[in-house]
Amino acid sequence: MPKNKKIKTDKNNKIFQDVIEFEILRSIINYLLISKKKKKNNNYNTSSQYKINKFYLNRNEILNYILVSKKWYNFISLTISNNIINNKLFEYWLKINYYNKSFIENYNNQNKYDKYNLFFNNIEDCKNKISFNKEFSIIKIKESIINDYFKFNLFSNHITIDDFKEIKNKFENNQLLYNRIVVNLETDYGSDDDDILFTIHEYISNENWEIISNLFKIIELNFHFWLGEGYQPKSEEEEEEEEEEEEEDHHDTDECCSPKSEEDDHDEHCSPKSKEDDDHDEGCHPKSEEEEEEEEDDLDDEGNKKCTELYLNSLTVVGYDQDVVEDEETVKIFKIFKGKNLFYDGSGDSIDTYTHVNYSALFDPDNSGQQVESINVQIETINEEFVEARHLIKVNQFENLHSITIPISSFQILSSLAKEMGFTSFYYNSKSEFGNSKNMKSELNQMINSFVTCKSLKNLKITSVNLTDYHINYEGYYDGNGDLEIFANKINETIESYSNSFQPLFSELNTSIERIELDCMRLLNINTFSNLLNNKSIKYLYLYGDSDFIVYSSKSSGYGGGSELHEESISINQFLFENIFTSPLTSIRHYKICFKLSNQLRLIFNLILNNIFKLQLYSLIFEFDENKLVGEFVKEFKNLINSIPTQIQQKSNNINLKEIKIKIEDDEYIPELNNINNPYFTTIIKKIEKKYD
Repeated sequence: MPKNKKIKTDKNNKIFQDVIEFEILRSIINYLLISKKKKKNNNYNTSSQYKINKFYLNRNEILNYILVSKKWYNFISLTISNNIINNKLFEYWLKINYYNKSFIENYNNQNKYDKYNLFFNNIEDCKNKISFNKEFSIIKIKESIINDYFKFNLFSNHITIDDFKEIKNKFENNQLLYNRIVVNLETDYGSDDDDILFTIHEYISNENWEIISNLFKIIELNFHFWLGEGYQPKSEEEEEEEEEEEEEDHHDTDECCSPKSEEDDHDEHCSPKSKEDDDHDEGCHPKSEEEEEEEEDDLDDEGNKKCTELYLNSLTVVGYDQDVVEDEETVKIFKIFKGKNLFYDGSGDSIDTYTHVNYSALFDPDNSGQQVESINVQIETINEEFVEARHLIKVNQFENLHSITIPISSFQILSSLAKEMGFTSFYYNSKSEFGNSKNMKSELNQMINSFVTCKSLKNLKITSVNLTDYHINYEGYYDGNGDLEIFANKINETIESYSNSFQPLFSELNTSIERIELDCMRLLNINTFSNLLNNKSIKYLYLYGDSDFIVYSSKSSGYGGGSELHEESISINQFLFENIFTSPLTSIRHYKICFKLSNQLRLIFNLILNNIFKLQLYSLIFEFDENKLVGEFVKEFKNLINSIPTQIQQKSNNINLKEIKIKIEDDEYIPELNNINNPYFTTIIKKIEKKYD
C-alpha cells in the first residue's frame, strides 16, 4: 500500500457512534445548566430544568463546545431549546411585560415578551445580553411555540377582587381560556393592595371548597405584603357573633317553612329501636349542639364543605404588633393564608422596638399546614430579634418541609445554660428578657432532635443575631472573688454544653439533611464535628462567623502576681481538613468559609496544599466581607498554583478538588482573578450584594 494513500472512513461503522458522543455531550450540558440543589431532589419537578443563571455563569464553556463543530452546535442548541420547551420555562428565560391592568381588561390578550434577548434579573448581566432566535443564537425556539404558551398562561403583577370573581366564574362555567394564571404582587406599607388577600379570603369562605381548591390548581399566587400593626385572628366571641348574624339572615326563610305534620312531630322523638339498634345503643343519642354547630360551620347553605383557607405558592409577610411585649398572634396569619414557601420578616424599623415574636405557630404544621416546603425567617442584625429553641420542637411533624432558615441568639442560649448549670447570666441585649428558660438544655436538645428527625428536611441554615465581631467579655463578670481558674472552667463547661447539643446534626446516621449552614460564633468545639464520618447525608457544609473554638484558662498577668483570663484558639478548619475532608468515608463534597482575618487564609491554603491529593472535596467556596482580604486571597491562590507542579511530579494521583468559587462584593480584583493561569481548578467568581451595618 502506498504510504501517502488516504484511508476513507466509513461513517456508518464508526467505533465511536454519534449517539455515544451526544450522550456524553448531553451529560456535560446537564451538569452545567442544572442546579446542584435540584439534581438529587427527585421529589420536586425541577430535577431536569435548565437554569438561566447557570447559563450565564457557564456561557463561555458552552460556547467553547459549540465552536468544536457544526454538529455539536446543532445538538447543544436543540438540547437547551427543547429543555426550555418541555419544562415550560419561558417565563424564566424570556423577559415578560407583566400586565398592570386588571384581568378583566386584559382578557383574551397575551403577555408580551422581548423577542430579541434572554432575560436575567441581574444588573451586571444586562450589559451582556444574549440573543435568541437569530442566525447564530444558541437558543432557537419557534415563535409560534412561545405564543401558544402565552396564549394559555397569563402572568400578572396585579389582581382585584373583581378579577378573582371573574376568574372563578369563568372557571366554574368552563369558559376560562388559561391553564395557568400567575400573580406576583408586592405591596408597600399602607398600600391599598394590602387588603386584597383578606378580601379574597372573605369571598372564598362562603364558596364551595372543592371548586376553590381546583381553582387554586390554576391560580398561582405569590404575595409580599406588610402587616404594619400585626395580625389578630378573630376571637371565638367575634366568630360567634358573625355566625349569629348569618343565622338571623336565614331566620325569615326558616319561618316560612310549612307547619309540621304529625309525621314530622313523631320524628322529633326516638323511633322504636330495632334489635340491631339495641346491639349498639342503650338509648337515643342525638348529636350534641356543639357537634352540630361545628358541622354546620364547615358547610355552606347547600351542605357543601366551605373553603376556609387561601392557598398561595409563596407568601412573604413583613411586620408585627409593636403594641405588645410578645406577639404570639401575627404568625397565625399562616393558618388562613397557606403557602408552600413562607418568608417572614420580623425586623422592626428601629432598634428601640422591644416587641418579641413568638414563632411557635409558624413552625407548627397544625397552623401553617402540611403543604409547606420552605420557611425563611429573616431578621436585621441591629434588631436582635431571634427564634427561640422552644419555637422549633414541632418541625419534625412537617411532611414536605425541605428548607429552613432561622436566626437564633447564641449568646442568649449560652447565658440560660450557664444559669441552669448554677453559674451566672453573662449576656444582655435589648431583648434579654426573652429567650430565657430554666429548661434551656432540654429545649435546645429538642430543637436539634426535631431537625434531625424531620424526614423531609434537606437544607438547614442557622444564623446568629449576635454580631460576628462581638464576643462576650466573660472577664467583666468575674467579681475578683474566688479562683479565676474555676471561673474559666465554668465558662468552658457552659460552652461545651452548648456545643454538645449541636453534635447530633453532624453525627446522626438516619438524618435526611444534605446542606448545613451554621454560625459557629466560636462556640462549637472539635467534638461537635468529630463524628462527621458517621453521617452519610451531608453534602454541603458552610460555616459562618468565626469557626475557631476558644478554650479559656487562668494566666499570670505579670503584674504583682495577678491573673487574667486567657483565650486559646483551636482551629476547626484544621481539624476538618486533616481528619474529615481527607477521609474516603466523608460524604461532604462542598465546603464554604467566610473569612475575617488574613492569617486564616494562609492556614487554609497550607491545608489545601498539604492534603491536595487526599482531599475528597469537589469544591471550595470562599466568601469575603472585606475587599482587602481578596488581595491576600489572590496572593495565596497564586502561591498554591505555583506549588502544585512540584508535588504532581512526585505523585500521579488525581486531584479531586475541581472548583474554587470566590464570592466578593467589589470588582477591583475580578480582572486579576480571571487572569490567573490555573490548570487545576475551575475558577468561578460571583459578585454578591454588599452588607451594610
